[in-house]
Amino acid sequence: MSQCCGKIPGEDDCEAIKSSIVQGNTFQGDIGERVAAEVATERLNLTPEFFDPPKNGFDSVYRDRAGRLVIVESKFTEKSGLSSLAMTNHGRQGSVEWVEYNARLMCDPTSSRYTPDNAKIGAEILRVGAENVSVVLIHTDPSTLNTETQKIR
Repeated sequence: MSQCCGKIPGEDDCEAIKSSIVQGNTFQGDIGERVAAEVATERLNLTPEFFDPPKNGFDSVYRDRAGRLVIVESKFTEKSGLSSLAMTNHGRQGSVEWVEYNARLMCDPTSSRYTPDNAKIGAEILRVGAENVSVVLIHTDPSTLNTETQKIR
């Protein structure tokens, strides 16, 4: 199988990807995030923001053409749409509460989500209000490799 290299897998890769996927493994997450990055930049015309993705929290952060922050949650699962977003102790992924909670952690030097770049993003989210930050779900079905985008808010 050839590597994705940030591109949406082609027909030649589909069977190899499907046969190698174990639900919930790191490889599966990597594929979902690579596909999401391609979709975010090529289809949605978003620009990547300097962001150090933590183990938990936002998958990626972009800016739209107007310079506003856009949080992208990437999913590579058979669950589709909003059902693919996990419920956390701080609200469902993509919710205002969840965005604000993660932004606060990104600003906290004692948090594993803190880095200087993340703190800048977190501070901006808190300044403009989590309710004013767009969240987009980019979902890829591992069985079909079809990708859909959905604006959560």
